[in-house]
Amino acid sequence: MFISEPVKEVFSNMCISYKLIIITFYGILTAFVVVVSDATLNKTKGAEEEVFIIGSGKASGIYFPVAGAICQLLNLKREKTDPLCVVSPNINTETRLDALRKKRLDFAIVQSDWQYWSFNGARFLINSEPFTSLASVTNLYTEPLVIAVRQKSGIRKLSDLKGRRISLGAKETAGRSMMEALISVYTVLIPGFSEVKELSITQQTALLCDNDIDSAVYAVGSPSATLSTLTSKCLVSFLPVVGPTVDQLVKDNSYYKKAYIPGGIYRGIDKDIPTFGVSSTLVTRLDVSDKIVSNIINKINQNVEFFRSLHPALNWFESKQMLDDGLSAPLHPAVKSYYLNK
Repeated sequence: MFISEPVKEVFSNMCISYKLIIITFYGILTAFVVVVSDATLNKTKGAEEEVFIIGSGKASGIYFPVAGAICQLLNLKREKTDPLCVVSPNINTETRLDALRKKRLDFAIVQSDWQYWSFNGARFLINSEPFTSLASVTNLYTEPLVIAVRQKSGIRKLSDLKGRRISLGAKETAGRSMMEALISVYTVLIPGFSEVKELSITQQTALLCDNDIDSAVYAVGSPSATLSTLTSKCLVSFLPVVGPTVDQLVKDNSYYKKAYIPGGIYRGIDKDIPTFGVSSTLVTRLDVSDKIVSNIINKINQNVEFFRSLHPALNWFESKQMLDDGLSAPLHPAVKSYYLNK
């Protein structure tokens, strides 16, 4: 069991409240996660036992169980001298990065575009000062842009979207951000759509299948419960997002990468669909100890097959992709050292 008696004893000795969260995916048990709330973060950080905290997303999302998978691996393989890994759920990416900057977190899972914006100090951020101590640890998986259309809509390529009804997704979502970037450079789309909505995932899935919109935008790793729900409700196609314009967009923005939606997973999607996307990345600060960072990199590299088995989003994880495109912030010194000495 993930939270072993020695681990329970550690938390009891530290007088820290924790929760054991059981994560499921399609009803399948995938992880036991030790979670500390925001109220206990400072207390945890001040404890004698060495503990490090990974900031994840909301409990209903993917980042939460993926952070749990990292902790599950590390705590199962934990030696007596190894620090204990715990997970803290956070509302949104900007909150997570701010907590990391303020040393209330040691690590955070963020998308590669947010990593870039935070490191460089994008003007739209609440704290627009460059996060110069931000450091990259590893890529985890890719979140490709998914442009879904009904199979009977007559939409077969990007240019067919012109004059159609579309949901770009909710504000501050990866799919929305990537679609807006695509529209800004893809001149055939600049004349616009007949109707633009900003719907939640649940809302746009329902409206697409009810023929109230023609297209909906998502950004998710596979296998995805979101895309499985969509394709089970109605027959849809995913548009290829390819061409010289897309190639240039990826080239001009280091936080984007070529990607694909795997075929054979979702009803009606038999072949891989080429697109582009962002990476889900694990980041830290330069001042976080080499010991902790080295332990993470070492344990993941030594247990790749087991790590993949801990959550479906990690099914395609490979050691060679750990330093792939998307790491805008400099590598943590311990990561550099690990690969130089490997």
